[in-house]
Amino acid sequence: MVGMDLLSILLLGLVQGVTEWVPVSSKTQDTLVYLSVLHGNPSLVVPILLYLHLGTFFAAILYFRTDLRDMLKEFREKPLDVRAHLQGRPGFLFTALLFTGIVGIPILLLEKRYLATMDAGILFAVMGIGLVVTGIFLLTHRKPRLRGVGEATWRDGVLTGLLQGLSTLPGISRSGTSTSGLIWRGFDSEASFHLSFLLSIPTVLLAEMVFYIGGSILAIPPADGLLLALASFVFGYLTIDAVLRIVKRVNLAYVALGMGIIIIIVGLVGAG
Repeated sequence: MVGMDLLSILLLGLVQGVTEWVPVSSKTQDTLVYLSVLHGNPSLVVPILLYLHLGTFFAAILYFRTDLRDMLKEFREKPLDVRAHLQGRPGFLFTALLFTGIVGIPILLLEKRYLATMDAGILFAVMGIGLVVTGIFLLTHRKPRLRGVGEATWRDGVLTGLLQGLSTLPGISRSGTSTSGLIWRGFDSEASFHLSFLLSIPTVLLAEMVFYIGGSILAIPPADGLLLALASFVFGYLTIDAVLRIVKRVNLAYVALGMGIIIIIVGLVGAG
């Protein structure tokens, strides 16, 4: 097993903690920093990513503990009321996960055979253009009534999940795709980011953790792995609150424009 120094652990934790919530691929940024800046061992990328995502996974659970508690309470009170659960956050999360799998799993299978020919950057850039158009529309048209967190239903999970499934492609951001879908579904900026971050909990648990677990987490010392998770947990918890506070005070049109420009740049760089 190869040990890591504390500075490297803190740097990777900071990168994961910040990039998990913004429209750039955290997996890509973590990998670039580890290999290019820290000159790490490529064989250790998978277990390192596993520990880093474990940290932001628990950060999201802690931050959204009230949402999770409320949903569990609803299930206990009406365990068989499927219709009621679908017309709310549980339905949104379930449908988003279902369609993420429908899109994401075939992509993962195709990647193993045709990775070199898949141009994920162009797809991401096109999504960014769509967000810019959305921002321009919101600026130039009469502002509609935007939707809040409590208005999410299973219908919103369809588009959100379809787009989030694209994040299985290299370089495409999970938060960027899911937030884009929610903005297009008419949610305000705070609700879009809130639901996207809430969706990260089951997504990481059922998708990323499943795929990463194939890599040996014992390739690095358990103490280093726990420190990586702790660092990303702390930075992730601090930055998720900061992001939500910022978008709460910013007009959705500018959020869409800003995200769109960032996504276009990231996509074009990836395509290059």
